Amino acid sequence: MQFPAPYRRSAAAFAAVTALIFSGASTPAFAAQDPVKYVNLGDSYSSGWGSLAPTAAVNPEYNSPACMQGGPADAAMFDQLQSVALAGDYACAGATVGDSNSGIPTIAQQAAKASLDGALNSTTGLVTLTAGGNDVNFGQIIGACAADMSPEATGCQAATAYGVDLANRLSVAATVGTIRGYAGNAKIVWLGYPRLFATAGESTTVISGGGVMSGAAAAVFDKGTDQLNAVLASKARSAGAQFVDVTPKFAGHEIGSSDSWINLGPYTQFNFHPTAEGYSEGYYPAMVSAIKPAQLAKG
Repeated sequence: MQFPAPYRRSAAAFAAVTALIFSGASTPAFAAQDPVKYVNLGDSYSSGWGSLAPTAAVNPEYNSPACMQGGPADAAMFDQLQSVALAGDYACAGATVGDSNSGIPTIAQQAAKASLDGALNSTTGLVTLTAGGNDVNFGQIIGACAADMSPEATGCQAATAYGVDLANRLSVAATVGTIRGYAGNAKIVWLGYPRLFATAGESTTVISGGGVMSGAAAAVFDKGTDQLNAVLASKARSAGAQFVDVTPKFAGHEIGSSDSWINLGPYTQFNFHPTAEGYSEGYYPAMVSAIKPAQLAKG
């Protein structure tokens, strides 16, 4: 039987490969990749605050109540990837970019501790962090907006505008420079914050503002979050870092939605922080998609 020429070529190729296999001839080997060495810094949104509410614990990297974490979050999930090896998680709830009198290690101090421990150095390939929310007094802005019952939420507008002004003063470039001084070869990734409150324009909204604030104030607050993220993104990129926007992943999962991924309940210290789902379904996939860790692994 005469086979068409394309089939004869395919059959010949298959026969050649089969002969190599059964003859014991060596086949090309793929070089194994070393996982990227990873360090996590940041504030409560990096420390897993709220992921195991009401549980919290001292960060073992410090062994001091000045640095608390809420449980496994996106950094721990990132570490489960074959292309990633977490060398240290130094994030602390309440951390700031600028100096603080709280005693909680700032981002620069976290980086210094990681360097001292040998976790952050020239072999580090990736550093992630969230920071800036505490510097702009996120909690106080929520309080001001919650108390504002005016039709236009004018008090909330003033509070968020002041927060954006504080954001514009943040030393993001200096912070990125400090990290790079310890880890000159690392990709530095600054993560943003999610919108916290459902608004009237979303199909998943059950109650605008989630009962915490009016619908008008919720819209103003979310806009303020967008503005904060925009400032952080601009500053981070100008400093040579990557910025990751997580708001698309949290869309439809704000407080007041039918499926909220933000804590709001009796354990008030964890309120307005992601739930376990917020970290696993919000932050983690946003990080994987934007950072592409497999591309950072070394062959």
